[in-house]
Amino acid sequence: MEGLSEAMKKILCAILIVLFAPGISWAGGEWEREGNFYFLAKNKRDNFSAQGAGTNIFLTKYLKYGGIDFLVRGAADWADYGRLDLRGNNFFSLPIRPGMKVDEVHFLAGGNYGNSYEHDKLLRLYGENYYYSVITIIFAYQDGTYKILSVPVFWDWFRLGSAEWSKDGARIKYFPENPVRKDKNMCHISFVNPAPIQPLKDILVTDSWLSDYPFSDIFALTLKSPDMME
Repeated sequence: MEGLSEAMKKILCAILIVLFAPGISWAGGEWEREGNFYFLAKNKRDNFSAQGAGTNIFLTKYLKYGGIDFLVRGAADWADYGRLDLRGNNFFSLPIRPGMKVDEVHFLAGGNYGNSYEHDKLLRLYGENYYYSVITIIFAYQDGTYKILSVPVFWDWFRLGSAEWSKDGARIKYFPENPVRKDKNMCHISFVNPAPIQPLKDILVTDSWLSDYPFSDIFALTLKSPDMME
């Protein structure tokens, strides 16, 4: 693995662990379902364990973006809306049923402090208040194969406005309005499973620059599946 970046080494190690581990437990009862869509629940801290960058003040339990519903509001006793814990070297593993088939995975995310352009001679020309990351999802299948999709995420400390990027089933769309952080952008990130008929062993989520700050606040997760979760 000589010559690989530290982030890529960690991704490859995670893939090996997922594909060849003798058994991975699955926690049931963590999803709410409507039709073919499952919303990752926010009734406890098991999933959205990292403190959110905004207060828990959503007016409704669900928000809709790009035709997809998201469960956004945390439990009543939460002071924040919560986010996936991608700090340090964490990979977040979706609590799906082993062997499940999944069509799409959707995130709602906001920006957080991350890796500034200060070390990049070219991008530094744009100033040091810009931050960027790469959010990656790994579809690991039961037959031992896997697919990796990523989106580039650019955050700043004023509104970017509307923008969109997509490639090979990975897509990110920015919205100029954020219901809980009025001066920040929000984005809808989606990943289309390249092999939807293949039973899955696991789905992993990670952010770039894993040894530094968490760059993105992923605070809602919806997946589309024709299968029953339990």
